Amino acid sequence: MPDRRTGMTLVRTGDEAAERVQRMLKVAPPRRIFVPCREHIGDIVNTTAGIACLRAHFPNARLVVEVGERAVPVLENFPGLDEVRPRPTHQGLLGKIRHVRWLRRQSFDLAVIFDDSNSHVLFAKLGGIPMRLGVWRGLKHEHLYCAYVPYRRDMHEIRDHCRCLLAMLGVDTSDYRPRLYPSEADRQIVLEALEELGLPADRPLIGLHPGGSEPRRRWPLEHFASLIDLLRDRADLLLLGGDSDRVAVEDLKARCHEPPRTLSRSLSILQFAALCSMLDLLICGDTGPMHLAATMGTPVVALYGPAYPEHTGPYGNGHVLLQEPCRCAERSPKTCPGECMRNLSPKRVFEAAEKALDREVEVV
Repeated sequence: MPDRRTGMTLVRTGDEAAERVQRMLKVAPPRRIFVPCREHIGDIVNTTAGIACLRAHFPNARLVVEVGERAVPVLENFPGLDEVRPRPTHQGLLGKIRHVRWLRRQSFDLAVIFDDSNSHVLFAKLGGIPMRLGVWRGLKHEHLYCAYVPYRRDMHEIRDHCRCLLAMLGVDTSDYRPRLYPSEADRQIVLEALEELGLPADRPLIGLHPGGSEPRRRWPLEHFASLIDLLRDRADLLLLGGDSDRVAVEDLKARCHEPPRTLSRSLSILQFAALCSMLDLLICGDTGPMHLAATMGTPVVALYGPAYPEHTGPYGNGHVLLQEPCRCAERSPKTCPGECMRNLSPKRVFEAAEKALDREVEVV
């Protein structure tokens, strides 16, 4: 990537780097763009804001988005994508070699790296992509970026970093919001599943999701059971969870005096998003369902443990993010003793749910 140098150091970030990138893209607009993203569902939900803006800015380029294989369904029906490429969770050395060869065959001229993992810029370099832009965590491979946005702990790790990266490209982000596209068939399946439950139409419907991929970020099931008893007179309750949450859901039902209703069928990711749009409130942990619900406009009461709410919180207003103090200095699930989740009381969550139902809150 030809550009001038300041002293002996190539300017790779800041206003000068942004001006250089925008000048080059204006002279030679990209024809083939590769966009590697993260692998978790919630991360990809938030990345859709950046994908949509990038697509609008380069309407004539071929746009190939790569995501972790588990999150591919998030982008189903997403308009304007030429290809959604699944990335295996465990590629191995042979898989990585194949990936580099595939990149070389594609002849991409721009990589917009929405995943801050260091490996992606290395693959983009080995794959022959001449312009490589991304978010740099400050660990290694700085020299492989043509320009980058430095990673900051005081920003939302997905939405803010992606937006800053797009600004470096000169992309308009005035309509910057996550997007999901459940089909009419998805909505019909959800309506049929709800009709099977025979829920009354005159009471609020609250979804309860006790699962989560990280055990130390899960609220104790005995707290969920106590919350269910508190909420029973306030709303109809629907206990939610995917296949991986089945054990937690059954355990929670066994702890309840009167177990909440559960759906009789499994839902796809976009079907779950359609369901969220029909809820009055979702109570859950710092998980993918939190982001699905927020994107569909549903208020969320999110139960935070070893994480930073300002770093991973949901999009939009009307949510309540609850967290108790903890002696874990880094708020990391690797070192957290778990007291932050244990000390988050059912009464506090119940009061937050009541306020959220009455639309009296903003994001906190």
